[in-house]
Parts: sequence; C-alpha cells; structure tokens
Amino acid sequence: MERIRITKDNINNWPKFETLFNDGKIKFDTTGRLRYLHGAPVGDLIQIKKDKKGELIFREIAEEWFDPESQKAKEFIWP
Repeated sequence: MERIRITKDNINNWPKFETLFNDGKIKFDTTGRLRYLHGAPVGDLIQIKKDKKGELIFREIAEEWFDPESQKAKEFIWP
C-alpha cells in the first residue's frame, strides 16, 4: 500500500486539500509539513478503493493522535 504525503509540489493533485489550503484552514510549517491550524499534521494518504468511474479514492491516515481541543493544541507553536 502506497503512502503519499501532501507537499507544496503536489497539493494541486488533491482538490479537497488544495481548497482547505486556499481557504486558510491548513498551512505548511517551516519544515514543509502540512498542518491543520491547531497544529496537528495532515496525515499521509493511502488508496482505499476506486469509485464507479475508476477514480482512486484516498483516506487520510495519521501517524499520531492530536486532539484539537487538547492542551497540546492550545500550546502549539508553529515550527
């Protein structure tokens, strides 16, 4: 199973995330990691199936758990 990380170079391949980025709901940190505004990293994508048109469907998977209401989120400082 291939894991794909969203980067500045490939975000245009993922319209959902590109929209979130353009709307200011996610942004890249100084290391190039895409993050939600509360600090949680956007997970890697894995292909889970194909739709009826044959287009690939991906799901975001997280390497770490990050509660947006947690103290960790409240104290998050952008790298």
